[in-house]
Formats: sequence, structure tokens, C-alpha cells
Amino acid sequence: MRDVLRFRVGQECMLLDGEGKKALATVEALNRKEAELQVSDVETGPAPKRALRLIFALPKKPATLEFILQKGTELGVTDFFPIISERTQVHQLRQVDRLKRIVKEALEQSEGLYLPTLHDMRTLQDILLDLPTGLLLAGEPWKYKKKLGEIIKPVNEDLNLLIGPEGGLSDLELKELEGVGAQLFLLGETVLRMETAAIAALSVVQFS
Repeated sequence: MRDVLRFRVGQECMLLDGEGKKALATVEALNRKEAELQVSDVETGPAPKRALRLIFALPKKPATLEFILQKGTELGVTDFFPIISERTQVHQLRQVDRLKRIVKEALEQSEGLYLPTLHDMRTLQDILLDLPTGLLLAGEPWKYKKKLGEIIKPVNEDLNLLIGPEGGLSDLELKELEGVGAQLFLLGETVLRMETAAIAALSVVQFS
């Protein structure tokens, strides 16, 4: 706190527990190993009005995964579901502790109140057999005309947003999604990188 965040005695800071509570605190004492804080004004913020779950194919590059987790947290994702699909090139979720730390730091940076859950790796078929509650939305860059904003505006229920891998979802996977009632939308007018697609879609959800 002293050497990395550069806090000094007398400064105020915000404390978050990741479960809805926040508190204002004043640094009373500080050394290299520990800090003494005077806590005041503890509040519990409102829970998210709806779950916003990002279901995404595990990207090839670790940096892409970290970017999705960081920006997704800032944009209000409540749950991250990394999945294996037909065209996924990486089939193992590595350095889970580091990934959870990235999520936690992104929550702190954005002063969010509820820590998103990073779920274990699953296959797309597993997800479809045990769908979370709410509306399932999946983006595809070529075949569909309906845009995401046209789907979500009248909807207040939980949202499950699915983004496929580099190369997109296969025709069979798209049929499987349609078979379980997913609404498929046009994912941009041009082909997007998957991290761009994820952040763009989340932004539409949050700011529509």
C-alpha cells in the first residue's frame, strides 16, 4: 500500500469486499508490511439488476483472455464462462489464480461492488445442456441481419452473451444454438477480433 499505491498517512481510500459493501477509510499508520485504517461510512450497494454472463471460446493468446476478463469486469459482467468449441485452439484454462487476480484488480480499478465469478472450463455442448437462466444471445459476423441492440432493448431478464472463437462458430454449432432457443445477431459489419467482438457486444448491452 505504501510502496506500490503510494498512500501516505492521512489519505483516504475506498475499501471494497466484492460482495456489495464499500467503505471510506483513512490511513492512520503505514509501514512496509501493514497499514492501519480508520473505517467509516460503510454502505451496501444494490445488486445488479440482472445477471450478465459472458460465455466465450477460450482464445489462443493468454493476453487476449486477460483483456477480455479485465474489460468485461469493467463493463459489468457477473459471470465468465470460458468454453471449448469446435474451432477453439486452446483446451485448457491456465494460471487460474492470476486470471482471478486480474478480475479482482479490474473490479477495484472500476470501483465495482460485486466480484464476477470465473467459472471452470466447459464445452459448448455442456453449456447448452445446462443453460443458465435468461436469454441466450450469440453473435455471428455473416449470416444474420438482426442487431444486438434490437434484441436487448425490451428485455430485462438475465442475459447470456456468447462469443465464438477465432474463425467463428461452425454451422453445426449455430444450428445447436438455434435449437435451444438462442437469438443470433449480426456481430458487426466487418469481421472483428474475438476480444473486440466481446467488448463491443458488452458495450451495447450496458449502454443501450
